Amino acid sequence: PHIMLLVDDPEKKLVEKLGEKTQTEAPLYQTDLMMDSGSITAWKIHTEKQFTYIEETLAELAQQNKQKDGSVFLFAVGDGNHSLATAKAVWDSYKTEQNLSDHPARYALVEIVNIYDAGLTFEPIHRVIFDIDGKELLAFCQKELGGEILFCENEAELTEAVESSSSNFGFVYNHEGKICYALLKNKSETLAVSRLQPVLDSYLEIHAEKNPEIDYIHGNDEVFRLGGKNAATSILLPPIAKDSFFSSISNNGPLPRKSFSMGEASEKRFYMECRKLFS
Repeated sequence: PHIMLLVDDPEKKLVEKLGEKTQTEAPLYQTDLMMDSGSITAWKIHTEKQFTYIEETLAELAQQNKQKDGSVFLFAVGDGNHSLATAKAVWDSYKTEQNLSDHPARYALVEIVNIYDAGLTFEPIHRVIFDIDGKELLAFCQKELGGEILFCENEAELTEAVESSSSNFGFVYNHEGKICYALLKNKSETLAVSRLQPVLDSYLEIHAEKNPEIDYIHGNDEVFRLGGKNAATSILLPPIAKDSFFSSISNNGPLPRKSFSMGEASEKRFYMECRKLFS
């Protein structure tokens, strides 16, 4: 299974620094990947000095991410929630049957990735709501979220206004035959999707008798294509701010469903490693 754990390491002390230390040795494996996905090279961590460095650096990062109540928020599951849940279920079942407290099945194979890795891109997942009045939804969101409404001339202007911020929202809807490009200009350090989704859920509940539907879409082109249809409103979300990712989860709890996607298909991690759990 592929489980990606994100770590908040702006100084790049864990993965990147350890990589520098190991790349002087011969690779464990090196191969090209299929479908224009580049290549991959791996080095083995095997010395006591390397293991000690990992332990000490993780302890240091844990201390930096210690919360006011004493708890530690060291990792966030960026991908593979279902795989991690399955691994836990297998272990919970097996340990009961065998009366075990320690076994290879107790430990999940994970990949630790620094959230500040330049190769890790967070793409926001936008929203589109069908069978509602776009102007009314915009007013409702302004009331709940605050901020100022500004109207843009075209797609490019709205895109620039949203993507140059970490808290603005773009609304695209058809009003009396005219496509409107509205910017809800907002300021907040909380991740935009964490603020928006509860407001949308509330709006859908209030207007449940109209049977409105929400969908989650990738890419700006779809936002503008769907927003131009009657009775549909698309919402363009801003980029995910990496520096507020952990603090937002810490302060507001887990992110809403369909918050972001990580990278294009060709950038996804290939399944290259596995562990033997049972003989």
